[in-house]
Amino acid sequence: MKFTNQFITTITLCVLAAVLMVLVGAGISFYQMGLAYQQRQVDAVVRMVDEAWQPDSAAQPAIERWLPALMDVSDLIEFSVHDGEQLRWRYQSVQVPPETEVTQEYSRPLGGDGLQVRLVLQPPFYDIDHSLAAVSGLTGAIMLVFAGLLLSLRWFRRQLRGAELLDQRGRLILDGRLSMLQHHPGEEWPQAASRALDRLMAELKEARKERSRFDTFIRANVFVDRKIGIGNRVFFDNRLEAALNDAASHSGALLLVELQDLEHINHRLGFERGDELLSSASVYLGHLIRRYPGALQARYTGNTFALLFPNLVESEALDAARQVMKLLHRLHWPDEIREPAVFIGGVCFAFGEQLDQVQEEAELALRSAALQGGDGYFMYYKGLTEESSGKGTVRWRTLLSRLLEQDAILLDRQGIYQERGGEPESQELLARIHDERGRELAAGHFLPMAEKCGLLQDLDRSILLRGLTLLQEGDRRATLAINVSVASLLNRGFHRWLVFELIQLPRALLGELVIELSEAGVSRHFLDLAKPLRALKALGCRLAVDHAGQDVVSTQYIKDYDLDYLKLHPSLVRDIHRKPNNQMAVRSLLGNCMGNRTRVIAVGVEAEAEWECLRQLGVHAGQGYYFACPERFTLV
Repeated sequence: MKFTNQFITTITLCVLAAVLMVLVGAGISFYQMGLAYQQRQVDAVVRMVDEAWQPDSAAQPAIERWLPALMDVSDLIEFSVHDGEQLRWRYQSVQVPPETEVTQEYSRPLGGDGLQVRLVLQPPFYDIDHSLAAVSGLTGAIMLVFAGLLLSLRWFRRQLRGAELLDQRGRLILDGRLSMLQHHPGEEWPQAASRALDRLMAELKEARKERSRFDTFIRANVFVDRKIGIGNRVFFDNRLEAALNDAASHSGALLLVELQDLEHINHRLGFERGDELLSSASVYLGHLIRRYPGALQARYTGNTFALLFPNLVESEALDAARQVMKLLHRLHWPDEIREPAVFIGGVCFAFGEQLDQVQEEAELALRSAALQGGDGYFMYYKGLTEESSGKGTVRWRTLLSRLLEQDAILLDRQGIYQERGGEPESQELLARIHDERGRELAAGHFLPMAEKCGLLQDLDRSILLRGLTLLQEGDRRATLAINVSVASLLNRGFHRWLVFELIQLPRALLGELVIELSEAGVSRHFLDLAKPLRALKALGCRLAVDHAGQDVVSTQYIKDYDLDYLKLHPSLVRDIHRKPNNQMAVRSLLGNCMGNRTRVIAVGVEAEAEWECLRQLGVHAGQGYYFACPERFTLV
């Protein structure tokens, strides 16, 4: 019950109790006064009869003449004289009431001969008119009291509205739903308490931002090069190793870009000029890799950059090397450098290759580029062509369109467990397709191509419809997590369609649905996602962000979006028991989730040692081949 309702209910009950007590007390007092008056009247009649009573004398006939008139005046029903059990004399009124009516009986001594007088009367105020007009004064007083009470309650409610709003904000804070606040804090009362709460909330928000900045700072010291602000060698090795062990990626490309004149510039012109050139090259390369989904850059060595491109074949990697060469020649080189010495070595890799082997091949290609001169780039060929990897926009548009028309998108589910061998806490749906050759492709392989072909929203709709159908099945064992691309969620038409589909389901069922988004998309569209994500939370869905820690970005979205789950990127999880830097990064992410309901889940757990280390760090649950393999299911 609200604070205002409690207060008003208490006031109303107190007033009603007071009015009731006054009415009961007045009624009892009025009745007692009538009873006392009736007793005095009876005593007067007995006294008159006692004075005129003469036993066995001629005075009795005289009494019989004036006593009836006296009884009518006194409203006596019956008058009798008794000598013990013997009736000596009796007179009864003409109008005798029925036996069912209530009467009042009195007994008094008469004279000194042991006679008793018995009188029967009607109760006091028996004949009073009980109509509304008769009690109009009392009725008016009660109505006036109630009118005053209603006005007072209305005034109280108006005065206490600010306190109720303050109480409402307090409840939203306790429930973790402050984003649903609909009134302005200036309407709250008392003003001092409201301003104090505003100040504390502002300090808490700033503390959360500071925590997020501190978390970013910790991970930046672990994975970011301090001079130019991009990933360092540790960061790059983690990401390359994760790409090599990602079954969803059939191929990828690694380019090593060396600025050989940088050492000469540092020696002749100073390190400031060299660092400026290095930062400019990083900016140019950053603009280039934005054209490739999932691509990244890092500082490989002092004057060498590493560019990682997922899902690229050798012809595309060679084209990317040419673009890199053109961009770097446009840098503002010092006048002493007429022909910049920029060399690029590239290699394509496939799933399952070894990290050391790929890096050795890339370094060999870089040395070959430096030796051959010419254009300055060299590709270590392995035969990863478009035909071998199945690339090509036209081919993908045809394939995906046909699969969508046939509703042939496959779904696997992989459980998330708190302990090995237990029941899954939730299950993530993983999309799969079969290409023309019958090869099974994971979502990480065909989703970027679907985005290029403009079929990403149609693909997300198909997966969501299959997932919502599964959500309504009675034999479902756990919460379902469905991946949705940020680009689709930002589309107004897609968002309206999704909300329309969700509002048709019971709220209790929506509480078992988890919408997963990638951290890269969330950090890139932080402000634009606020409205659609709040709408999903209002419907009752849970939110999760996967690939957390993939890049060094601010984690403020954890608090602002009220996340339910934060899923670590596999590059942080792999061999974490051997990598103190990864452990520090995971501790930082865990610390940023403290104080709210966000649970951290490790993705890609494949060894018992990894899971033991993660459990000691405080990770809530894990997902990977160590717990269970993905299993296929079909909808009937």
